[in-house]
Amino acid sequence: MSWQWSLAVALGAFLALYVCVHRFILFFSRRSFQDGPYIFGHHQWRSNDRAGPHWCNVCESVVYGIRSYVVSCDICGISAHARCALLYLRGGGLPQRCACKVAAIPMDCSISDLIEHQQHAWVKGNIDPLDTCDICGLFCGNILSLSAIQCAWCHRRVHETCFHTANVLSPTCDYGPHRRLILPPTAIRIQPKASTMMATKLALSSVKSAVKKMKFPSLQHRSSSLNSMAATTDDVPSTDSALSSMNNNARRRNTETNIKTQESSMNEDENGIDEEPNNFPYTIVPPAESTPLLVFINSRSGGQMGVYVLRQLRKWLNPLQVYDLSIQGPKTALLQFRHVTGLQILVCGGDGTIGWVLGTIDELVAQDILRQPPVAVLPLGTGNDLARVLGWGGGYSDQGISDILSEVEKAHTCLLDRWRVDLNGTKRSVLNNYFGVGVDAQVALEFHEQRERSPALFMSQFINKLWYSRFGAKNFITRTCAHLETKIELICDGERIVLPTGIEGVIIANINSYGGGSVLWHEDEDNEYTFPQPNGQRRYLGPSSQQDGLLDVVAVYGTLHLGQLQVGLSKAIRLCQCKQIELKLLERLPVQIDGEPWMQDSCTIDITFFHQAFMLGKTIEERDTVARQVAETLDWAGNNKIITWTQRDILLAEIVRRVKSNSTIRKKPSIEYSL
Repeated sequence: MSWQWSLAVALGAFLALYVCVHRFILFFSRRSFQDGPYIFGHHQWRSNDRAGPHWCNVCESVVYGIRSYVVSCDICGISAHARCALLYLRGGGLPQRCACKVAAIPMDCSISDLIEHQQHAWVKGNIDPLDTCDICGLFCGNILSLSAIQCAWCHRRVHETCFHTANVLSPTCDYGPHRRLILPPTAIRIQPKASTMMATKLALSSVKSAVKKMKFPSLQHRSSSLNSMAATTDDVPSTDSALSSMNNNARRRNTETNIKTQESSMNEDENGIDEEPNNFPYTIVPPAESTPLLVFINSRSGGQMGVYVLRQLRKWLNPLQVYDLSIQGPKTALLQFRHVTGLQILVCGGDGTIGWVLGTIDELVAQDILRQPPVAVLPLGTGNDLARVLGWGGGYSDQGISDILSEVEKAHTCLLDRWRVDLNGTKRSVLNNYFGVGVDAQVALEFHEQRERSPALFMSQFINKLWYSRFGAKNFITRTCAHLETKIELICDGERIVLPTGIEGVIIANINSYGGGSVLWHEDEDNEYTFPQPNGQRRYLGPSSQQDGLLDVVAVYGTLHLGQLQVGLSKAIRLCQCKQIELKLLERLPVQIDGEPWMQDSCTIDITFFHQAFMLGKTIEERDTVARQVAETLDWAGNNKIITWTQRDILLAEIVRRVKSNSTIRKKPSIEYSL
């Protein structure tokens, strides 16, 4: 009997040791399934955080254990054991049924191959049990077996029996409800000189990246030969990250006194890119009457929501339409898409991410390389003030990506005033939202310095606001910006503005949303929150608008006043509306532009009108629908060469401006005040 107990103990110990070693290996190899750019023609594995059970599409067996054993592809959605995916990363092949959906095809693709690429890309199993079959209408999901199929392009779900017997579903994929936004693989053609070696180079890059993360000695030894092989393909164009690397300093917040200009701080390592079409890895010819969507997403924004949105967008769109800004900058993608007619852009991130993309577009437009495409916003940041003004809300929760794409497709064109900010005559940056000097910039500066020191403490939008409250309470006690009226001089439209006594901050707003939704510019018919100017001419203060060519200038008395603005217990002190501002700092003070703070020595800051950018606002009212239809008509006229694209842009800007002005003309202007 004793030998039986000994045998049982030995088997138990062996089983426990096997499980521990297995989980230990998977734990350290899990980094291989995180981050990284899209690798053309290869699966983009990532740890699956969806509740199970799961079925492995590679070995077609159920996956037991905790969720970290399962990985899924961001591109096509297939699931696999971690060990099956690791074998793939180590150079092993996958069955043909597990091939990832194709994002582009060779330029010399044959007719038969072209027809094949136009068909559905079916993925088997792992379908939600509540999803229904598009043919019979019954539930098709099943957690007990690897059954039912789903197209990775159009996302239709059908029973296998219905698919083979009903014969009502066309073998040609129509790319689903968002076909106007999607670039099918037949619309993207790989250049001949890149078609033979691009996949090889990217595959080698993928394996080398996995080796570096996994740190397995055997694989590291193998990677030495890969380095020599990849060295022979350095002249081959590649997609996504292989085109360029991102300069991290472009997005790093500068808190020093001597700040470089925006152009130099946002300069990417892309200056060597030849702008000739043949020097890009692929050419794009979108289908007729389509409006392809180019997506830039900051996957580090919004906590874990940024990664989730990235994965979902890659599944719904062509992966070559989605670029992760945490890996590379936007310039390469904009150059690649510069000749795509009807192009629209979706920026997923905070206000800083939007400013980065708009700044890159300005650079290319100034070089006559790119026409300014309209930009939509999916808010993933902390404040998301520009997204609020455009109607996209204050943050992303759990709304379906398909619903968001439908809203983008229905969005209307609107305008956004953009302002040039010069420090002592040298361009610093472009103002989109607001400029602040004083207490609000001090709080933002302390917040960003703390986040740079301890980024792990800033996990969500709610936690970020708690940190803001903490630093606001600190400045309520210390009052580092007290008596700001004696430390600055404000000149608006050539006339000096007298500032109220005891203020601690001055905010110059282009949009009427600040600090996560606070309204700075209110209608003030009784002049309670309007500071009168002595011995000056009388003017009207009209409603705030992001496209009226005017800046709204207000003052605040401290962090307590800012807190009251947040909850609606008070209002900012209105000073004036103007078209040009000269601000003189008489001593070293904290300033911020669109939430990017720094300490600035005494200087002269000039804010002048730059231009108006085309944005996409969420369609809510009937006038928004009219603006969208007008934009579509002008696009049709431009595509058919009835008018030039320059004429189209001028007409669209004027029509949008008039539609907006007619909607606000009935609003009674504020009572006149002295200036």
